[in-house]
Amino acid sequence: MITTLIFDLDGTLADTEKLHCRAYQEALAELDVTITDAEYEHHWIRRGRNIYEFVEEHRLAIDPDVVRVSKAAHFQRLAETSAEAMAGARSALQSFVGRKRVTLATSSYRDAAEAVLDRLALSEFFEYIATKEQSDRVKPAPDILIHVARTLAVEPAECLVIEDSEKGIRAAAAAGMHSVAIPNRHTAEHDFSAASVILDSLEQLTPEFLEYFEINIINN
Repeated sequence: MITTLIFDLDGTLADTEKLHCRAYQEALAELDVTITDAEYEHHWIRRGRNIYEFVEEHRLAIDPDVVRVSKAAHFQRLAETSAEAMAGARSALQSFVGRKRVTLATSSYRDAAEAVLDRLALSEFFEYIATKEQSDRVKPAPDILIHVARTLAVEPAECLVIEDSEKGIRAAAAAGMHSVAIPNRHTAEHDFSAASVILDSLEQLTPEFLEYFEINIINN
């Protein structure tokens, strides 16, 4: 039986990957470095890498800590003015409150996650929120998902992870958890073969769907 839902944030509940991309582009431009949307999507969204690895891989003569601080400031401004919820996000969260334990696990730093959650007024739905600070490794490593399960004292098999990207689904599989993939325009070409099921949008994630999932997918 599924007792706990673990939602991803960027690209799953919030349409914010474009804002992260723009924030990095603005921060890097200050240092005369150009990054395309495609490069951001491949490095950050698909591979789950960070700015330190980007600087190293491209052999850039810049300080990644300087980029990180600048990017955080740019993202804060963008999130406070432009962050939008994915279709069905609020209704999906509302429908499970009181029925399941609803949590959030994001690879974003807490300041970035809180900026988005405050803008969208979603914090109230979560029993627990885990951010990058709670895990040494980010997705596709399973660390943050395992952290959530241990914090709530639930077994991995009781957890259903809701993700938009290949790295998130791989993290769920590595954690021994069931998963729902909901691709978006940034992740449509990702490999979701490890997902328990693939949905078109959060609007399909309902208590009725979860009942079907538990009966027909878990038990089979």
